[in-house]
Formats: sequence, structure tokens, C-alpha cells
Amino acid sequence: MQSRSTTLSLNWVNIIFLTAMPILGIAGAIWWVSTEQFNWATVIFTFIYLNLAGISITAGYHRLFSHRSYEAAKPVQWAFVAFGSACFEGSVVDWSTDHRVHHRYQDKDEDPYAIFKGFWFAHIGWLYTKNWRADGSAVPDLWKNAVIRSQHEYYILWSVFMGFIVPMLVCSLWGDMWGGLLIGGFLRVALNQQFTFLINSLCHFAGTKPFSDKITARDNWLTAIFTYGEGYHNYHHTFPGDYRNGIRWYDFDLTKWLIYGLSKVGLAWRLHMVSPERILQSRVAMQEKTLREKLSLQKVKSPALMEHINKTIEVAKEQLATASERLALIRAQYESLKNSNNQAIDHQIAELRTKFYEAQRELKHAYQLWKAMLNGYMKLTTI
Repeated sequence: MQSRSTTLSLNWVNIIFLTAMPILGIAGAIWWVSTEQFNWATVIFTFIYLNLAGISITAGYHRLFSHRSYEAAKPVQWAFVAFGSACFEGSVVDWSTDHRVHHRYQDKDEDPYAIFKGFWFAHIGWLYTKNWRADGSAVPDLWKNAVIRSQHEYYILWSVFMGFIVPMLVCSLWGDMWGGLLIGGFLRVALNQQFTFLINSLCHFAGTKPFSDKITARDNWLTAIFTYGEGYHNYHHTFPGDYRNGIRWYDFDLTKWLIYGLSKVGLAWRLHMVSPERILQSRVAMQEKTLREKLSLQKVKSPALMEHINKTIEVAKEQLATASERLALIRAQYESLKNSNNQAIDHQIAELRTKFYEAQRELKHAYQLWKAMLNGYMKLTTI
């Protein structure tokens, strides 16, 4: 990997480009509308292309290439590389190198877009002073891919073609070449970039920390809407290898749904998911910390009452731990037997499956008891 400059010299190419895109996009849109060239076909195309390019960053650049949280068929990889190029966010090699460094040194000085250096710096300022370019040595797994190498070596050609020429060509089909450039090109690129930048800034600045408070990353459901599910950032930084960011069924995570859908048609496989037990362990630890902080502020006067509260918390935690351990053990046994492909033990697999569902119900019940205890103590005002 190319060494990073120790001085914060300005990168004028980045500054001019990142500044020009929103200006040209907004000014172009005003001109396009005011000169009565507005065309609904161009608007619809831009919306579709915006989302194709954006989700190629989240599902491709991020979860597939940077984190290897799943594997995908070659055509899917090629599509992500191509449409991701339209965002002008760097090559897959460059983007993934920076992102892996971001996770390895999160919230430290080596973090290329650490939030402690300022909201604006994390959002876009770090690109104003980015004077390094990855050479592939830090991401040898990606450098093996010929298409990814080609995109890195001829990045400008890939991005100009996918980002500007393709929109112009498509919109020319209905006689709106300039709308393709101004709306499908400049304005769309600006939106794609700003949505991505929000993850580095807003998702490390505002939101909740349900899984870990040792990191600045936060869950921000509003950001998730504009970033195809990337807003559940506290979870992501706690469990970066999971192909999901929003783990609840109702969490708005379009990227997760896309990857899952691809897996159902054989275009993606080996989707990595953190076990529910590990997730619950992190969530419960944070809930317990919040509860104990509240209790400490209450200044409990009765030692006997405080002892009773502590004992109740420990008993509830023990029940959760026991249920979690049992589920993890049965899960391991079940997966081992299922992967053996031995029809002679089908009855054992069926029995373990039944035990597995029972263990899941036990864990769910233990967590419900924990939540009831937690909610009860959290509602106390004076004790």
C-alpha cells in the first residue's frame, strides 16, 4: 500500500471535483427546468440509476469487497464494479483499502475519516487532503480479480463512461442528452456521494449505541433510508463481518434484502451472519450498563434493596447465559450433522432441529424476562 502523506496538503483535483458536482448539478437542474427541457423519462432514469449506483457501493464496494461478508457470482461482481464506478468514489481497491484501515484503526489517528477530527472532516474534508492512492498490496484478495485491477488502473475511463456517458446515451433515446449529463450525471453523482459521506459523518455523530459504547459509530435509522441500510452503524462496527446492518425484520436495509434475494437465485452464497447469542450478549451488556448508571444516580439508601436489585440482575443474566449456551451448543451439533450428508442420521437431525427450536424459544423467553426486569427498574424514580 502506498504510504500516506504526513502533511495535510490540499488535493485540488478532489476539491474542485467534489465542489463542482453539486454546483453543476443544481445549476444544471435549474437551467434544465427553466428552459422547458424537463422530461419525466430523464427523472425516472436518474432515480433508477441513482439507486443502482448507490446500492453497488453498499452491497458491492462495502459489504462484498471491503468486508467479504458474502460471496457473489462473477456477473454480480462485475455489475457492482461498473455501477459503483458511476459514483466517482474511487476504485474498489482504493475504496476498500481506506475502509479496511477505517475499521482497523477506528476512532484513532490512523483512521482516515475519524470523527474526532471534526464532523466536516469526516464527511468530506478528509478527501480534500487525501494525497495517497492504494496500489493493491493491502488488498491482495481483491487484486487477484482482473476486473477490479482493470477498474483501478483505468479508473477515470470507467467512471467517466459509467458516470456521464452512459446517462447521456440513455437519455438521448428520448432526445434529452443534456438532461442525461446534468441530471443523470452531475446531480446524481453529487447525491450518491453525499449519501455515502453521511455514513462517515452523521453515523458517527448522532444516533444510538445499542451494541457498544466503546466506539463512536451509532445507529441512525434516518440515514439508513438514504444509504440502503448502512445507517445501522453501531451494529456494523460491532459486527463488521455480518452481511446485514439492520438485523430486525423491520429495519430498513435494502442492501441486506438485495444480498438475501441474490442468494435465493444462486447468485450469492456464504452469507455471514453473527449468531443471535453474540448479538444478544452485546445488547444485554449495554442495557445492563444503562440500568446500572441509572441506579447509581438514584443513590439507593437501602443496602438490602440494592443487594436485592443486584441479585435480580445477576439471576436474569444467568438465565440468559444458560439459554444462550444451550442454543449455541445445539446449533453447532445441528450444523455438523446437517453438513454430513448422511441419510442414516436424518432422524438425529430431525430431533436436533426440534431441540434447536425449543432452545430458541427458551432464549426468547429468558430475554423477555430480562426486558421485564429492565423496564421495571428503569421506570423507578426514587428508591
